[in-house]
Amino acid sequence: MKAAILKDAHNFVIEDMPSPKINETELLIKVKACGVCHSEIHQWDHKIEGLKYPRFIGHEVSGIVVNKGKNVSKFNLGDRVALWVDGKGYAEEIAVKEDRVFPIDDEISFAEAMAEPIACTTNGVIKANIRLGDKVVLVGTGFMGLILLQQIKLSGASEIIAVDVRDEILNLAKELGATRIINSKNEDPVEAVKKLTNGEGADICFEVGGNQATLDLAPQLCRMEGKLVIFGYHPGQRVIRDLGFWNWMAFDIINAHFRDLRTILTGSKIGMDLLNKKMINMNPLITHIYPLEQINDAFNAAKEKPKGFIKAVVVIE
Repeated sequence: MKAAILKDAHNFVIEDMPSPKINETELLIKVKACGVCHSEIHQWDHKIEGLKYPRFIGHEVSGIVVNKGKNVSKFNLGDRVALWVDGKGYAEEIAVKEDRVFPIDDEISFAEAMAEPIACTTNGVIKANIRLGDKVVLVGTGFMGLILLQQIKLSGASEIIAVDVRDEILNLAKELGATRIINSKNEDPVEAVKKLTNGEGADICFEVGGNQATLDLAPQLCRMEGKLVIFGYHPGQRVIRDLGFWNWMAFDIINAHFRDLRTILTGSKIGMDLLNKKMINMNPLITHIYPLEQINDAFNAAKEKPKGFIKAVVVIE
């Protein structure tokens, strides 16, 4: 089979390698698509000290069952499935345990069916414990923010305020359920959120951008004793500039990152059920599609974010 191996910065190389062998509890999947995750970009953009190269990465995988172990009972050959895996997804085939596989409805494309990011957003919304009528702010409405937005809408929030710096992304956020959009380049988000919340601030504020600017802004939009949800992926150092303010405001600080596999798989199941029932819509979020041979271009797009970019997906035909 062919696989993309990250040899060095900006240097995926397509190599031939043996197909994975499976045991009695595993399935062999013919990979059809693998999304480019924000958490992978930094290790492609720079050779990270402490990480071993070459690297065989890729974890937002979907495909078709082509073989299964003798103890696999829930899936059959030809089934369309999404996977939770921790790597080896940029390849023509991958082996995976049965309990990490989730069915895909026939009307859902492989490019849309990414169990891992949907698990992250699902678990983030569950952990935030949104109540009916809550006023919620999303600081950063890229790919993950737009999934979160749809799930927050399902949770019964009365206000969903989307803050970003890209008009085209904010317009899509409005189409997907945001009650108010704020371009922070053109409008003061602190003043705008205060006007929408009787001067108090939002009940729940999700920091989604994963950069210093969004980490600085998010607490300014949250009310006293509100929930500050740190959802964005933060590689490298980020600084809490005023911990005294966070303390004075008595924020309920929620770390919406998950490492326990049971939690991740539960979020995967719930999230994929929502996708299959069309309660969340991934289709408009998939904006850039590349064949395996152009994987470096896919990562470059994910880093540079050209106009209209939301998500890059590598497809394997």
